[in-house]
Amino acid sequence: MTEPIGVAIVGCGYIADAYRHCLPLHGESLRLRGAFDRDSARLEAFCRHWGERAYGSLEALLADPEVAIVVNATDPHNHAPVTLAALDAGKHVYSEKPLAMTRDEAKALRAQAAAKNLRLAAAPCNLLGESAQTLWKAVRDGAIGAPRLVYAELDDGMIHRADYRNWLSRSGKPWPAHGEFEIGCTFEHAGYVLTLLCAMFGPARRVTAFSALLVADKQTDEPLPHPAPDFSVGLIEFDGGVVARVTNSVVAPYDHRLRVIGEEGTLEIREPWDYACPVTRRGVSQGRLARYLERRLGGLGAAKPLPMVRPPAMKPKRGEPTMDFARGIAELAEAIRASRPTRLDADFAVHIAEVTEMLQYPERFPRPALVESAFAPIAPMDWAR
Repeated sequence: MTEPIGVAIVGCGYIADAYRHCLPLHGESLRLRGAFDRDSARLEAFCRHWGERAYGSLEALLADPEVAIVVNATDPHNHAPVTLAALDAGKHVYSEKPLAMTRDEAKALRAQAAAKNLRLAAAPCNLLGESAQTLWKAVRDGAIGAPRLVYAELDDGMIHRADYRNWLSRSGKPWPAHGEFEIGCTFEHAGYVLTLLCAMFGPARRVTAFSALLVADKQTDEPLPHPAPDFSVGLIEFDGGVVARVTNSVVAPYDHRLRVIGEEGTLEIREPWDYACPVTRRGVSQGRLARYLERRLGGLGAAKPLPMVRPPAMKPKRGEPTMDFARGIAELAEAIRASRPTRLDADFAVHIAEVTEMLQYPERFPRPALVESAFAPIAPMDWAR
C-alpha cells in the first residue's frame, strides 16, 4: 500500500472543521500531521475536538519534513502571504478560495510555485463531485444538444437578518460574519459555479459585470469598516461560444439553481455544492399546448432526473457537510504521486480568481473586461467518463 501523503492545516476557523470532517474519506491517501492557527484559543479548540497535534508556530509546521501539502484555510486576506510562506518552505499548497484577492497576487503565487517546482491548487472542489460530474457528462453526451446559455444563481438570502450568531462549527467556532461581509459574497461563492462552467466550456474570454452594496448596515455587533458588494451580476462569454449569467447576493431569497440551456432542452442542479444533488433534464416545449403548460405549470410533465455517474460517496447526517471538502486535496496528492497535472492546478486557480475579481470589482477593469489567463483542458474524473 502507498504511504499516505502528509498534510497540515493552517487556519482553524469555521471552515477547517469541514476539511477535517472529510479527511477520513481519503485515509489511504492523506494523513493529517497537525494544525496551526495564530489564535491560540481557536487552535486549542480545534485540536482538542479532533484529537490532533497543534504546532507551536507556522514556522514549526513548515519545518516538519512529514508535511508535503499545506492546506491554507485562513481568511481570504491571508491566503496570499500564507501560501507564499509555504511555497518558500518547499511545500505544495491547497488553498481555500479564492487563491488570492487580486489577479496580480494570484499570478505572483503561480510564478513562485513554478520557480520552486511545487504544486499549487485551490478550492472549491465541487467540480469533482458526483452531481457536477453527472451534469458535465450529460453535456458531453449531448443530452440537451449544443449548449448555448447558462443561468447560475448564488443568492443566499439576507444572512445579516438570520440567526448567524448561533451558527457554530463542530469545534465551536462561530460563523465569521465580519470576514464574510467584508470579503463579499462573490469572492466567497462564485467559484462554486465558475469552476464547473470553465471545466465544461473552457476559459472565459469576456466578462461584463455590475456590482453594488445594497445593504450597507449588516447589523453586526461591531460596524463594518469596509463592507464589500453584497450583489453582483455578470455575463461571461466562454471560448466555445456559451454565454453565462452568474448572479451572487446576500440580499435576494435563497436560490442556488444552475441551469444549462441547450437547443434540445435544459439541465438543472438546484444545489451545486451538494455532491448528491439530482441533475434533471427538461425538453424544449415546442407545440402550442406544451408552451401554454410551460407558462402556466412550468412545463409538460416533471423534469426527469438523470442517473448519477456513480452513487455519491458521501451520506451526510444533519449538520454535516454536503460536499467533500477534502476531495481537492486528495486530487492534488494523487497528481503528485502520478506526476500528472491536477484538475485544480495553478493556471485554473488563477483564471477563477481573475474572473471572480472582475465580477465583484468591475470598476477595476475595462468594460467589457478581457480575461488574460487561460488553462489547459480539464479531464473529467475517471469514474465519470
